[in-house]
Amino acid sequence: MRRYLHVERAAAVGAALAALTMVLPAAGAGADPDPASPALITPFQLVEDRDVDDRLSQPEDRYALAGGCYTMQRPDGQWLSRDGNRVTLTDDADAATPLHLQATRLGRYLLATNEGPDTAYEDGWWDVRGYVTAPTDFVAGAIPGAAAIATEPSPQGDWEIVATGDDPDRKVEVEAGETQSYHVRLPESDGGYALGEFAFHHVADDDLTDDDPNGSGCANWPEISTDTVGEPAPNPDGPAAAVQGFFEAHVHGMAFEFLGGEVRCGRPWHPYGVEYALVDCEDHEPGGHGAVLEIVVSGGDPVAGHDTVGWPTFGYWPRHDSLTHEQFYYRWLERAHLGGLRLMTNLLVDNTALCQAYPHKRNSCNEMDGVRLQALRLFELQDYIDAQSGGPGEGWLRIVTSPTQARETINAGRLAVVLGIEVSVPFDCGEIFDVPQCTEAEIDQRLDEVYDMGVRQMELINKFDNALSGVTGDGGATGIVVNTGNRWVTGHWWDMQACEEDEGHVHHEHDKTQINFEDDFPDGGQDEIDVLAGAIIDQFAPTKGFVAPAYPAAPHCNTRGLSELGRHLVTRMVEKGMILDPDHMSASGIRGALDLIEHELIPAEQDAAAAEDRPAIQPAVVSSHSWANDVAYQRIYQLDGHVAPRTDDAAGFTDRWERHRDWADANAPEGHFFGLGYGADTNGFGGQPSPRDDPAEPVDYAGGWEAPVGGVRVLQHTSGLRTYDINTDGVAHYGLFADWFHELRLAADERHADRRGAEAIMADMLNGSESYLRMWERAVYGGGECVTDNSTLQHEDIHAALGGNVEGFLTAIGQPVDRDGAAYIYCVEGADGPEAVEVRFDASGRAATVAPSDRSVPELEATASLAGAAHVHVAGEVAGHAGALPATGGGLAPLALLLFGLTGLGAHALGRP
Repeated sequence: MRRYLHVERAAAVGAALAALTMVLPAAGAGADPDPASPALITPFQLVEDRDVDDRLSQPEDRYALAGGCYTMQRPDGQWLSRDGNRVTLTDDADAATPLHLQATRLGRYLLATNEGPDTAYEDGWWDVRGYVTAPTDFVAGAIPGAAAIATEPSPQGDWEIVATGDDPDRKVEVEAGETQSYHVRLPESDGGYALGEFAFHHVADDDLTDDDPNGSGCANWPEISTDTVGEPAPNPDGPAAAVQGFFEAHVHGMAFEFLGGEVRCGRPWHPYGVEYALVDCEDHEPGGHGAVLEIVVSGGDPVAGHDTVGWPTFGYWPRHDSLTHEQFYYRWLERAHLGGLRLMTNLLVDNTALCQAYPHKRNSCNEMDGVRLQALRLFELQDYIDAQSGGPGEGWLRIVTSPTQARETINAGRLAVVLGIEVSVPFDCGEIFDVPQCTEAEIDQRLDEVYDMGVRQMELINKFDNALSGVTGDGGATGIVVNTGNRWVTGHWWDMQACEEDEGHVHHEHDKTQINFEDDFPDGGQDEIDVLAGAIIDQFAPTKGFVAPAYPAAPHCNTRGLSELGRHLVTRMVEKGMILDPDHMSASGIRGALDLIEHELIPAEQDAAAAEDRPAIQPAVVSSHSWANDVAYQRIYQLDGHVAPRTDDAAGFTDRWERHRDWADANAPEGHFFGLGYGADTNGFGGQPSPRDDPAEPVDYAGGWEAPVGGVRVLQHTSGLRTYDINTDGVAHYGLFADWFHELRLAADERHADRRGAEAIMADMLNGSESYLRMWERAVYGGGECVTDNSTLQHEDIHAALGGNVEGFLTAIGQPVDRDGAAYIYCVEGADGPEAVEVRFDASGRAATVAPSDRSVPELEATASLAGAAHVHVAGEVAGHAGALPATGGGLAPLALLLFGLTGLGAHALGRP
């Protein structure tokens, strides 16, 4: 059951507090995340960030060393120096070797020397480095003179640095003159090799002497710049306020590990830096001629091949239409964040059949193994960014497991990342000849596992039919090939039949159109979006003898819909407050899932909430990248959900914005808070936005522009030695979404001036994050309605919850009817009827005051969400009520206050809602 959401859970408070005492010491001691449940062992932290470039004479702790230039001194006064390729000691401070400390992870560093300018590339501005490295035949306790200077980084030179004494993270008051020594060692080596005990002294540029043995001090470290000026300003209304920022609903940041780990070339980061992260695949050599998959999916030339050099020249890749090369390097992501991105859903993605078909692999082909590995990798990326930023919780990216964590992160000016899943066989729930390969009990156990892993959003299906639902399929020529994969995996073809006219959905509610003898396909097919899957099956799978069936005329509907196992999973997800993404389900499957939510789960929950005097939970539904149908999108708006259309060139996306705005206006409940996200599917199966065709006003890079939120100035981007221009390159890598956000303004003014153009599309897209968070809040905490019937919220409930943090307050009271800056506005029952009050949160995120609101009750009633409406969009008789959703809200204020408020504990410490 969902945490903290039922009156009968009073006994769970002690267990939760006991669990807290077990979780925090392991994390505080620096334990590596458990691959099975990284979110449990890596608690949410949001530390006020410091500028690690603002160097003190000595580091205040071991994390402040990141990226700095330091000399090292032993307690006996001797300094670390070098003699050729050997490490030695000297009494002469002027002969100490300045070292660049490059963080490889939290508390781990490469000690890099300066070997002079790198002349391999014209205009290169970085230096060649040497690396202080233990000898391969070291002896435990060997003197520092046994170390050497190696030409390449390696595990033998990946040093752990911890403060001497009982606290490895001890901070010192540098201004008060304290000195801190650090152990420098290799913890993972068999002999426990230690370089020794040292103090670190910062070397400023003007401290370097003319006789410095390296001539130019510390090495310039190669890295990609964000080409921005400034840092995002925190929200002045505090951590509890409404948020502003772009919302990315569908990205595959860790897909370098999917399909066996060898399909994609490069990775989002590497402990040793950009030179090791952005490299081509080994099988693309020589000269791109071996890149069979790249040639097929990206239109490459098998004769000419392609330039395989990534960093620093990027002659061929990344490109907006290259599907096998990394586009999500962490500095590119940071540029998008600085350009206004504030919320992102990272889908953990894999496909057993495609992995088995592809001949090169290093990882398990089990999809749930892929989910576990990629979740771990995302937490490792968070740690890596923290390491570059000054310590745990200091980085600009935070993985969040509750809407309040996301809200606090965004209002601090950082990027909140939600974990999701998109696989073909979630929980190993495949089917063979329609025989399920899982049970309800197995679904329950595996859902609990991924929830503890941090996952909060899920698709039920991807490329092939499974035991949960039928699939919408791929269209056109790609569909023929992927359908053979379905036959290979399940033993049967897609059962695509002509949609029945009496369903009333012939022209809108259907699946991907298959090539047939009745319809004309002048371009050889349609809807060819996920071409990578088709290419792998076509090139490598043992399906050459398969002949797809002849389908009737379109529109096509898969006869396989939502199964009983699928109904069970959807119900369990709703109980946990998770977000359902119906993309890739068949039209019948989507209809079944939305019917279940609308006709059964919502009415049952509203009846239970009314009986228990609490706000009702509202299930959360999002379509993340345009793999549903037009009817489904409109029904999602009816359910107060969120739809994030697939990205396109800027002009095409503005047309999608207009269409979705109209759908929301026509279908969403009164008071729906509209915001538009986007689904880029980066690193997945599809390309990225191309350049606009013949724009009236191209993006002008002269002087750059100010990001629409945060106050950062965005300039034209250069990666290594390659400068990008969205007018000609499109979104070649994720960093150019900062340019695409700006380009949307130009395209909207050009195409939709009658809809207020740039002003309107920016307002809606900057509300994308808030729209998603409000939907998520309703799924976790309930509420959002204006109660006028003496049934729920009383003044004493509000007052009892004062002093609690945002998580605790919302758990006790439910989502507000509306927000105004730092104020949450509620309807409460007064002496003479319903009254409007506002609760204000202080700068620390605690509920501080309650006072009458200047908003009228009738005005707030019009702002009510679907959770408070009387099934206004439910058609027909309710087929039967499922069990009521877990209760929340009214009556729980004292419990929430105990667990979340005055104790200062709660979900932020536990790392989960």
